[in-house]
Amino acid sequence: MPRQTVAIQIFVASPGDVASERAILEVVITQLNQVWSRNLGITFELAKWETDVHPSFSSDPQAAINEQIGTTYDVFIGIFWGRLGTPTPRADSGTVEEFEQAYTRWKSTGLPEIMLYFKDAPIAPSKIDPQQLLQVQQFKKSLASKGGLYFDFEDEAGFESSLRAHLSVLAQKFAVQTSSNPPLISPPVETALMLISEDDFGYIDYLEIYESKLSEMSQAINAINEATARVGEHLSQRTEDLKNQVIDAKSVRRFVKRAADDMNAYADTLSIQISTVSDSRKIAFDALTNALALRSEFDNLDSNGNELLQLKQTLQDLIESSGIAKSSMRDMRESADALPRISKEINLAKRFMVEKLDSFLLEIDSTQSTVINIVDAIDRSLNDAKN
Repeated sequence: MPRQTVAIQIFVASPGDVASERAILEVVITQLNQVWSRNLGITFELAKWETDVHPSFSSDPQAAINEQIGTTYDVFIGIFWGRLGTPTPRADSGTVEEFEQAYTRWKSTGLPEIMLYFKDAPIAPSKIDPQQLLQVQQFKKSLASKGGLYFDFEDEAGFESSLRAHLSVLAQKFAVQTSSNPPLISPPVETALMLISEDDFGYIDYLEIYESKLSEMSQAINAINEATARVGEHLSQRTEDLKNQVIDAKSVRRFVKRAADDMNAYADTLSIQISTVSDSRKIAFDALTNALALRSEFDNLDSNGNELLQLKQTLQDLIESSGIAKSSMRDMRESADALPRISKEINLAKRFMVEKLDSFLLEIDSTQSTVINIVDAIDRSLNDAKN
């Protein structure tokens, strides 16, 4: 027989340019509800206009949506990228109006929990609306005056990992509230989600996966740092050799070939290691956030939060090492840009190298953004434990 759980409702609000992130949110909630239902006695239910609003009439379309969604949800999640949305008679957009309603209720009641995410990724030139983009930035800046904390992410993997970590902390927070005051959120309901087969992995397994993949990421970043230092030395030596020789066609051609070979070999190394960092990042952070979701079963083993502090330290070490790599990558990119257009071999090699450097910098940005969000979730969990 399915176990009874307490239902907590999440309302997601966003303009239309983050459809993939809305889909990710739904998948993550479905997956993690298996853990929460079994271990915490709660389940999160997602409310969104696509499934929870039917055709109707009101003073305007947004008013019709407001009336049907209501104001009894427990968590508000807002997701933004390059658009703020269509204006309403009461706000700059429907999404902003939904946020303002949630914020007003939060000021007076302490609910809903409000989580805002901003996508920091390139937008195709044909899809950029400068006015909409400006409105998003203005809305983002306005949150400071409200005492709001928002989170940035660079790609879908980063959003998913950040979301898993934050929702896991919220689930445990609501579980504490419902255990001390069951009617606080809503009456118990039976959930079909419990019919989904349980994952074979447990808390320790996820931590081991995380540590293994984190080690792979660190090794790949170290390999990139070593390759960067090596190619820098080679290019400097090539330049010095050229200066000390009589400048003739053969000397220049020899320099060109060796320099191009150095840059192509470096770009090949980057390509391999970037793939390792990207694959390991997703697996590592998924495993870590799954472990955080399961951690409520083991609070008695870590009442002082020492394990969380250790996890936080590994993440901070990753930020530091990736920051060093990022700095050296930027220096290398500047050096590549400064290379003269001597020949097509140099030009092609430089283009290949710069392309891989840019890919790595994007990967590091996404890694650092996700790590910052997971560290925030760990801090929240530690603070909740203290309180």
